[in-house]
Amino acid sequence: MSLRTTNRVTFIGGGSYQWVPVLFRDMAVNPALSDTQFVLHDIDIARNEEIASACRTMAAKLGSAIHVVTENCLDKALQGATAVILCISTGGLEAMSHDIELPKKYGIFQPVGDSTGPGGIVRTLRNIPVVVDLVRRMERHCPNAWLLNLTNPMNQIVRAVQQTSNIRVIGLCHEFKSFMSTAKNVLGLTDWQNNISATIAGINHFSWVKELSYNGTDLLPALRRYALDGTDESSARRLAPAGEAATAPRKDIHPSHTLGGNRVKFQLFNDYGLIPYPGDRHLVEFFPYYLSEKTDRGAAFGVQLTSIDDRRKWMNYFKERLEKWTDADADSIPRGASDEGLAPILAALIAGGPATVQPATLPNTGQIVGLPLGTSVETLATFSNGGLFPHASGSLPAPIHALVAKHSANQDLTVEAALEGDRAKALQAMLADPLNNTNDVREISALLDELLEAHAHLLPQFFPRSASNGAASSVIPAPHRNGHTEAVEAVLSAAG
Repeated sequence: MSLRTTNRVTFIGGGSYQWVPVLFRDMAVNPALSDTQFVLHDIDIARNEEIASACRTMAAKLGSAIHVVTENCLDKALQGATAVILCISTGGLEAMSHDIELPKKYGIFQPVGDSTGPGGIVRTLRNIPVVVDLVRRMERHCPNAWLLNLTNPMNQIVRAVQQTSNIRVIGLCHEFKSFMSTAKNVLGLTDWQNNISATIAGINHFSWVKELSYNGTDLLPALRRYALDGTDESSARRLAPAGEAATAPRKDIHPSHTLGGNRVKFQLFNDYGLIPYPGDRHLVEFFPYYLSEKTDRGAAFGVQLTSIDDRRKWMNYFKERLEKWTDADADSIPRGASDEGLAPILAALIAGGPATVQPATLPNTGQIVGLPLGTSVETLATFSNGGLFPHASGSLPAPIHALVAKHSANQDLTVEAALEGDRAKALQAMLADPLNNTNDVREISALLDELLEAHAHLLPQFFPRSASNGAASSVIPAPHRNGHTEAVEAVLSAAG
């Protein structure tokens, strides 16, 4: 007898030690998603099977009926999907090492390098051909499916999908939830998920909190006082729900959720009057003066540059976590859901689950006044009854708007360069990026060429293969059908 399920959720990047276990666990403990087939696809077949086996063990330990399968062929993995989750890193750590190390030769230091700066630009150029190929396949095999993107650069990928396809796309990021963990810990909040009202506005990794209240009490003055003295126990007590004791600001919390771990965030709060919520490692890449030689490349503000070796160590941690969750101890896996928004969003979109309010990167249809329609923006959105409803967030104060608008426009320009294989537009994006402001045009042009050459095998739109001898060509193809390029079609159509 064949197993029948209502929903088919396909995870592209199924070999992820970091994300698949957490997100699958969230799905497994969500009652609305019990009738789901979970399909894992990855170019690393062995690792895909390893993660699938781990998910089956986790499902058994959690008593979940989710059916886990693997599919090595991308087209087959997409067939009949209700939702597709995209969580990839084109080129892996080897490609990322070029993003980080090559700019250092020109005095450019990036703690992350995945959204802005030279790293964010070249990551856009190599990820978008893969994304364009994916949505074309979705149009053939699951045209009504939702595409939930977890891949960076978030804004640029959502924009590329919006420009080239009718596939419904949502970008999901957890930076606001991480910020709320900081607010919870430093102010002693309880049950913040059910007592918070907020308005957020910006672009992914560069978004700002316009309003934040807890049981009707404005939190921003309390956070500002905390930034000034580092302790605000009286505010914590005042903010406790009626009849409920507040916890005092804790001293044993994770450093990333303390004042010391958010010095840039709180400095920007003082300078601009609103507080940005992404992590400091992301924020400093939008403000080059935090990464200057005089700040010891961010160290003076508590920001650490993350090396590829650091990322490899993180991978070991995620592997060890998975081993623990799948060992013989029935209680070794946490039974509560994480703060990630994916599972509740899936439940609301495809499984009749309860409405949920979550941060989302979406095409701008008026959520943020003053930014172009169609560009990608990040606000809160309500997911309910199979649909989503982005929250109107109004406009940003003029000084913040100027900063966000500049980066938004440059990201849109980078998307054009990626879709068209246009080096001139890629150079224009590099020239406009503030992280390059200590170099002259010759150095910036040289850096771009080094990055393009290092990633040539991942950039078919810039280096199409000659039909006669298979050699790489320097000819840039003209735009083709909705912004796609012939090179992308030729190189990627045979993949999977």
